[in-house]
Amino acid sequence: MLLLFVLAISYGVYFYIYRENTALSESAYTFGIDISHYQGNIDWDEVIQSHHPIEFVFVRSTMGVDGQDKTFESNFEQAKKNGYLTGAYHYYRPNEDATKQFENFNAIVNLDSGDILPVLDIEELGDSSLESLRAGLDTWLKLAEVEFGSKPIIYTGRTFYTNYLKGHLNEYPLWIASYSGKHKLDQIDWVFHQFTDKVRVKGINHQVDGNDFKGSLEELKALYSINAPL
Repeated sequence: MLLLFVLAISYGVYFYIYRENTALSESAYTFGIDISHYQGNIDWDEVIQSHHPIEFVFVRSTMGVDGQDKTFESNFEQAKKNGYLTGAYHYYRPNEDATKQFENFNAIVNLDSGDILPVLDIEELGDSSLESLRAGLDTWLKLAEVEFGSKPIIYTGRTFYTNYLKGHLNEYPLWIASYSGKHKLDQIDWVFHQFTDKVRVKGINHQVDGNDFKGSLEELKALYSINAPL
């Protein structure tokens, strides 16, 4: 009886921890997630049964001049195979050469027509000056624009954007991480909003980031995909 009681309690705790918290994705916006190797091995057959209204998936591809996310190829392939609008993002390291960082991204990522525009993820100032950081970001973004034919997306946190990027690189679509409610973004012209890092999705054993696109799925495809007119 004790063993059965322990098993019942364990199952209850497991169910509570891993059941989907779909209330997080119930909004007027188009919902998607972003993933990396931190989510471990993903069971995509389970993910497609999710009760979250997942429409798009961003997948981390590369980091710095030589870092590669070990799950990128499989995650990107499976996300597309299962019908999700898919994009790739590069984690920018401020202390490393911007051109070589783009070359790392470009060597790993093969974006096709209809995929979401490439994303540059910047979250830290590093040891470089602010001017050097902005110049490096500008270099990566322009190289990506030439390669893919459209302006890439910038991902960053709300505080980082306010302190270091606001008023600069304004021509690029903005993906902002801010977990304190959309009212905090009233003065920011955002396209994507990462509003939580605590989404639980069937088939993924670790919490993932939840994101809103400001518009419909059709608008996302029309405005922010490869070969879309901007």
